[in-house]
Amino acid sequence: MEVDIKMVLFAKEKLAAIELAELVSRVDMKVREDLVEDILDAVLETENPDAMPAEYARAVLQLWRRGKLESNNGLRALFKAALSVEPEKTAQVCEKHGCQELADYIRST
Repeated sequence: MEVDIKMVLFAKEKLAAIELAELVSRVDMKVREDLVEDILDAVLETENPDAMPAEYARAVLQLWRRGKLESNNGLRALFKAALSVEPEKTAQVCEKHGCQELADYIRST
């Protein structure tokens, strides 16, 4: 029974990752720079930094160093990090930049 529960959770996580990747790929290139900046601000100003897994922080840092945060992979990594510490602020930032579908997805998870 425990194995079945783990498999269901894994499948849900995989589906959520695919959904997030799809939604991020639709973000208009014109708003990505400002969106990234605002999400980074929310992450850096969080009062809940311990909630972010170290692997998320490392991934964001590596992508930032390479100048890749505005890419699909960069946005996906940044969103994973932001959602671990500031989901509502992340949704608000998405709305501010016209990414309503992404904001709705965030609030539904």
